[in-house]
Amino acid sequence: MPNIDINGIVAARNKEPYVQLRIDDKVVAQLSMSEARKIASDLYLAASRVEADAMLLRFFDMREFPQGAGAALMMDFRDYRLGLDLDTPQGYVESPDDNAPEPDLPRE
Repeated sequence: MPNIDINGIVAARNKEPYVQLRIDDKVVAQLSMSEARKIASDLYLAASRVEADAMLLRFFDMREFPQGAGAALMMDFRDYRLGLDLDTPQGYVESPDDNAPEPDLPRE
């Protein structure tokens, strides 16, 4: 297994922060803060999702459901998650309580 080392550095040339990724003592990437956060988020999300996938398969195996049932459910679950990922905010949504009083806002 490779040795992976992650360090924060401040560049001498522009005094900006970077995250440096080394694999087996070789620098493979120097990432801006936004790049590092995106990769960290993607890694966390992938780990969380594959945990859920594995749990579904183990559950179906332990309950001795028919062969392939767990995999079929996992694929439906992945499609469901993809739909959630593709959902974009539509803006402010009104409260479903139409009888709520208007807020008393200061007037200028």
